[in-house]
Amino acid sequence: MKTKESDFFIDKLIVKYQALSQKEKTIINLSIALFSVLFIIGSFYNGGEVIGSFLYTISH
Repeated sequence: MKTKESDFFIDKLIVKYQALSQKEKTIINLSIALFSVLFIIGSFYNGGEVIGSFLYTISH
């Protein structure tokens, strides 16, 4: 049985996204960008905390 391209979940999402207005697309893009920035800042913070505790343990 051959699967049609329109049966894939990601294709349905792309079609729905393309049907949105410019304002709705902008809101979605800004939300994704904000989430990504917060995730990256959190990753740097956790990495710095691990390195800091490691350096503290070595020096004492």
